[in-house]
Amino acid sequence: MEAFGRQEFLQFLAEGCIVPTVQQGLEQVWQLLLVCLLGRIVCRLGLPAHVKHLCSLAGGIYGLYVFFGLHMVWVIALTLLSFLILFLCRRSSSRGVFLSLAILVYLLMGSVLPSPHICCCRRTFPIWLHAYENAVSFHFSNYFVSYLSETTIVMCGAGFSEDKDNLKWDITVARPLNVELPRSMVEVVTSWNQPMSHWLNKYVFKSALKLGTFPAILVTYTASALLHGLSFHLGAVLLSLGFITYVEHVLRKKLAAIFSACILSKRCPNDCPHLNKKAVWVYGINLFFSALSIFHLTYLGSLFDLDADDDKGYMASHTIQKWSELNWASHWVMLGCWIFYWLI
Repeated sequence: MEAFGRQEFLQFLAEGCIVPTVQQGLEQVWQLLLVCLLGRIVCRLGLPAHVKHLCSLAGGIYGLYVFFGLHMVWVIALTLLSFLILFLCRRSSSRGVFLSLAILVYLLMGSVLPSPHICCCRRTFPIWLHAYENAVSFHFSNYFVSYLSETTIVMCGAGFSEDKDNLKWDITVARPLNVELPRSMVEVVTSWNQPMSHWLNKYVFKSALKLGTFPAILVTYTASALLHGLSFHLGAVLLSLGFITYVEHVLRKKLAAIFSACILSKRCPNDCPHLNKKAVWVYGINLFFSALSIFHLTYLGSLFDLDADDDKGYMASHTIQKWSELNWASHWVMLGCWIFYWLI
């Protein structure tokens, strides 16, 4: 009886504990072991060093995907951020402190921003898609008014410039391509309404520049908000736009100085002193900031919801609700860029 009890116990232990543990362990690690074996084979084949490094990189990324899924993006992003900070602060004795602060900020932002998995879920993607639809619809209403203004100006016989004996009808109010596919948010602001932008720059920004660059920007966008009418949502958009453009400008200016690259908010002239002008990574950085500008435009344009009531869109609650649905993402990204600017 005792032997039977021991045999039954061992059978139960094997079926309920040992076998499932071994099976689950193999399910978890067999792909990792296979990657290690393939890596060993690649290293033994005598291939060039760069091929070995690329294979190792691919194997590591695949291993992260096996264990973390889409959340591996956070790990890769943190790795790239740490490498970038160490590179930018390579001559600083406080690079360890900077790196620690950057990791802390990154972890705090990760706790409030949606994860890559959530961003791809059924609930969040339609919200951003609808926000982009609202933003583009608002953009095209502005283009319609802009082209209508150009037409009426030309019909009145104005809107031309004379170059010696040549007459050019070159009045331009808006540049849609620079707004929809922008180099930076600064380009968006100057291309949205060029006559208005020129007037604000000449009579407001330059007059307030004695207060400092950042106060002058705030004064300019405040004046623009007043000229657009005392509307909370327009004021919120314009003031947010002021902060975003300033942070982007100073960040790209510092990065351009560090890398000596043409990555400023505005396009560099052909005779600029930067050493790196047409490198692939320069195009990559500019493309990243272009995508970031489209992200900001989508966020800011989400307030102009055509489905909302006419009076509702001018209430503070509507603005807060719309931006809350998007997790205040643009403001968090702006804050992260500003902290990154101070760290480097």
